Amino acid sequence: MTLKDIAREAGVATGTVSMVLNDSPRVADATRSHVQHVIRDLGYVYDRGAGQLRSKHSHLVGVAVCNLVNPCMAEVTASLQQAMQDLGHLLILGNCAESVPRQQRFLEKLREYKVEGLLLTPAAGTPKTHVARLRDWRVPVVQVLRYVPGAPTDFVGGDHRLGAAMATRHLLALGHQRIAFVGLDPLSIAAREGFAGFLTALAEAGQTPDADLVLPGPATREAGYLAMAPLHALARPPTALVCVDPLIAFGALRGLVQLGIEPGRDCSVIALDDVAEAALCHPPLTAMAFDLDCIGRAASRLLSERIVAPDHAVEHLVLQPRLVVRSSCGKPRAVRRLNTARPR
Repeated sequence: MTLKDIAREAGVATGTVSMVLNDSPRVADATRSHVQHVIRDLGYVYDRGAGQLRSKHSHLVGVAVCNLVNPCMAEVTASLQQAMQDLGHLLILGNCAESVPRQQRFLEKLREYKVEGLLLTPAAGTPKTHVARLRDWRVPVVQVLRYVPGAPTDFVGGDHRLGAAMATRHLLALGHQRIAFVGLDPLSIAAREGFAGFLTALAEAGQTPDADLVLPGPATREAGYLAMAPLHALARPPTALVCVDPLIAFGALRGLVQLGIEPGRDCSVIALDDVAEAALCHPPLTAMAFDLDCIGRAASRLLSERIVAPDHAVEHLVLQPRLVVRSSCGKPRAVRRLNTARPR
């Protein structure tokens, strides 16, 4: 069966059938639907490999995700997949599990498949030479959510420094003086940017950070859970926590409860990203929200443009966060006692 046979059956030009098979946006939706219906009825299967050889376009896009277990990464990946599909691309997805060697092997495989572009949320510790090499391979790259400093690629993500500063200012405004920063991973640019924002807000309030209240660790529930016992064994434990990632915050909430400390009342908790689970946990988690769907769609659109015009100037699209106040934050106990003792 040939394209002419399909065109004859559908009552359209052969070129129209070809454009439908190649997902061209130049075909009207009604015509596309009609031709696709005829193709299904005839049982025709398009040999896309042969089509790629003729057109020299694979329509394949790689997506290298640092950690799909993380709900923020999962949400933005779903957005990337839908947006790239709408733009006529097929995704090859790789979960790199925060492993730079695993990420590099996946990127080399993508080169073999002749992907037309790459959406990358880099694993912690990714050197800029790894990203620069992709440009040497002539593969357009857009970094998403995370970026490797100095790498000459486009980026779409959130302003983590501003988000952390806003979160810390919120806690300071509630009256907190002992605020811990949980999840400072030196290999994570998002964590480092968040810590810089945390320090900025403290400096504005005339405070210096207490080294005992800065806890390193990965963005996992276990890390948040395990951090609570040593923090609250201090002679002056914190009354509030700024958690780099929602997973850390979820673990911290559980750890506080295990210690007999009521989150939101005895110790406030805020996360520097927002996910669906944050509104459903107990207590609901205060968080800095970035529009992850918007980030995914913007990154996909930018990559699609970059594939067509690879020599355009590098762009960085940075979205501002929004504070979502829920029940995990409140005034510290000392401030509540002071307010209660005041004469009416």
